[in-house]
Amino acid sequence: MARLSEQRCEVCGRFAVQWRVHADGPPRLLCAECTRRYLARLAPEKAPAYFALLQPAAVHQQHPPLTACPRCATETTLLSAQGVAGCADCYRYLSQAVEQWLKQWSLPLGHEGEPLPETAHHLTAPSAPTKPDAFWLHSLQPLQVILSSRARYARNFVWARFPWCADSAELEQVRTRVERAARLSPWRFAILPTHRMKPSERQRWIDLRLASPPLRDNTLYGSLIVDEARAVSVLVNEEDHLRVQAILPGLQLRESIALARAALEALALQDELAFSDNYGWLTTSALNIGWGLRVSVMMYTPAIERMGQLQTVWQAAAELGGTIRGLYGEGTPASALFQVSNSHSIGIDEATVAAQVAGTAQSIAQAEQRAREQLLLSQARQLHEEAEQVYHNLGRERTLRAADALQMLSVVSLAAMAGWGHLTPEVWKEMLMAVRWEAPYDDAEWRAIRMRTLVRQVRNG
Repeated sequence: MARLSEQRCEVCGRFAVQWRVHADGPPRLLCAECTRRYLARLAPEKAPAYFALLQPAAVHQQHPPLTACPRCATETTLLSAQGVAGCADCYRYLSQAVEQWLKQWSLPLGHEGEPLPETAHHLTAPSAPTKPDAFWLHSLQPLQVILSSRARYARNFVWARFPWCADSAELEQVRTRVERAARLSPWRFAILPTHRMKPSERQRWIDLRLASPPLRDNTLYGSLIVDEARAVSVLVNEEDHLRVQAILPGLQLRESIALARAALEALALQDELAFSDNYGWLTTSALNIGWGLRVSVMMYTPAIERMGQLQTVWQAAAELGGTIRGLYGEGTPASALFQVSNSHSIGIDEATVAAQVAGTAQSIAQAEQRAREQLLLSQARQLHEEAEQVYHNLGRERTLRAADALQMLSVVSLAAMAGWGHLTPEVWKEMLMAVRWEAPYDDAEWRAIRMRTLVRQVRNG
């Protein structure tokens, strides 16, 4: 094993200081990270000793502190101020900027912790549905407080710059590689490149929460990969190269983590993904490094909102370790329909992440139930009158904003709880879908027509 100057790695393809490895077979030119993995597979018991010899070739001895990443040109100021990396090498060359950003947010400077034990029931994909909805919608009931649980793993290839920084050739290579892995996977995945979908199709996947608004907008190089049960989806070239998520009904965080992890492992891409012994899995946002795991619980709390207690409840949630986000994550409005999620996944056990978010969600659900009981005792008649007013107003509305639709949904659902009309599970699901926070602006007319029809069905029983 001999150290060479910078060349292209035969495994990951990036330019870096190379090592000629010839433990078995012909010599291979590998970068330090691929050499470590190669030795770990070749001789696990000897790999630590071998790799210890590799470490003295420290990058910082060759490269003094830099103002930008030599591979992707991401500036130190961007990483230290906003936590945005352009490639996996940013975490190596600009480690001081990474640590500065982590300190700014009071996050651990290194990754450690145990993975969640695979004791959940859903370690393989659920069976195919009888309806073309997302799996989490199948058992949804009217006025349910905890609607769904989601686990999402973010990953990036070591051989390509991250999506916001990559060129068209890299993005196309990423999409081709993930789609090929999905075809070879033992799971039954449907591969849906965004450029082949109509805008209405892309929007429908967002409504089902199996896709995201950024993926919808990436029409050239994005791809959505969905399992046949519509419980798992893989988002390609969104914020990260690869985002694997599992969404299950109700409060099932541990199960959704196990399912997302099983889907990720089924793609068999681990050897090509960017990982750091110090920071864990490397992501575009430094907020997601560590496990690269984001778990969230989608909640519906119209009673808390009506009583003006949302901000108080959200502050209490933050004290319990949860973070409140809009329906589609950061930057989207948070109201009666929102997500509770973890703030980071570095330096913490996966089980702790799941427990903190689950505990926060349960606390909010209890507060919502108490608020509903109070409303039934004090405002039942008023809710009936407001629901009637919503029904008559919708008859005159030609367009309807998402925020107004959600307010109407809150009034109608609370009034139904107080005995106004009859709210069936199917109508309830369609009303949730009709809100469409992230729909294009020209959907305001469609939303008004749809809500009018649905509210009439509730009123007429």
